[in-house]
Amino acid sequence: MEENPMPRIGRFPPFCKRFFRRVRKLLGSCHFAHFWRVVVALASIQGRRNMRKIEAACRNHHTRQSIGFFLNKAHWNAPEMLAETAMDTLRQLGWKKGMAVELILDDTQKKKRGKQMDAVSRIFLHAEKVYAEGHTILGCAILFRNVVIPYAVRLWVTESFAKSTHRPSYDGDPIEFCKLTTMAASIIQDAPLDNVTVLFDSYYLCPAVTRACESKKYRYIGVAKKNRNFFPDGRDHDKRRLSQYGPNVLKRDGRWTSVKGKSYRLAERVGRLSKLGRVKLVFSRRSREKGWICMTTNATRWGVTRVLSYYLNRWPIEVYQADCPSSAGLYQLAA
Repeated sequence: MEENPMPRIGRFPPFCKRFFRRVRKLLGSCHFAHFWRVVVALASIQGRRNMRKIEAACRNHHTRQSIGFFLNKAHWNAPEMLAETAMDTLRQLGWKKGMAVELILDDTQKKKRGKQMDAVSRIFLHAEKVYAEGHTILGCAILFRNVVIPYAVRLWVTESFAKSTHRPSYDGDPIEFCKLTTMAASIIQDAPLDNVTVLFDSYYLCPAVTRACESKKYRYIGVAKKNRNFFPDGRDHDKRRLSQYGPNVLKRDGRWTSVKGKSYRLAERVGRLSKLGRVKLVFSRRSREKGWICMTTNATRWGVTRVLSYYLNRWPIEVYQADCPSSAGLYQLAA
């Protein structure tokens, strides 16, 4: 069987006018010619995307050098452009101010083979269980009506690389070092949304991220690591380690509940979690499994079923993170 032929991109497709409407105004005609071709190429090319395929899809009218210059050197704000496009897409789906949405945070690692690439550091690839040279990418997506909308992508850099960008020999803008959790908090602070529930894993259940959520009056749901300490309501000096406290609560007070077609044993406690303050813990174990998790939320009035239902909505970003950086391979340094 013959492989699908490489798509060829000529004129601007009329059906894309609505999608690119705001982008065209923000970029101007010069940059927009590059932008729409790159976006359409990434959407239409099958398999692994790279600069050579993008060049071929553009009928070689735009060289790899010109496309690379547009992505890395041209004066346009890629993070702002992604955020504006996400908000425009959200409105097209019928979202109005005050309607509930989920904001999902997660990071991924991308192995790189290039020897002269910026911001490459030694990372642990969880999928392959090996250490390698690569990039750590923080992603944020908006979930509305079961549609995942990419909202922000940030490339994390090491402190040593950030310092090297301040040297006169560095060909580019200087970059300030920023922790992943601080980057996540910044994305939350800048989100132009209300009635939001922020979903994340245990790494982001920290004061920086939770304070950002509370300052915006956002609800959050994250998983607590089992080595954290918990003080039940009314017992400020009764310290409990979650690793022992969780199984006991599930065994004593857990109830079987069906959520999205699957059976879970759920139990709850309200109290003070170390470094976070007053929260609700929801302990959850799936049927026929020994492992359990402890979900943590500042929405202390929510029931256990509601908390679990919301947290299960975090899964789409895993698919998005696996798909987006690995297939596109294009992202900017966060200045």
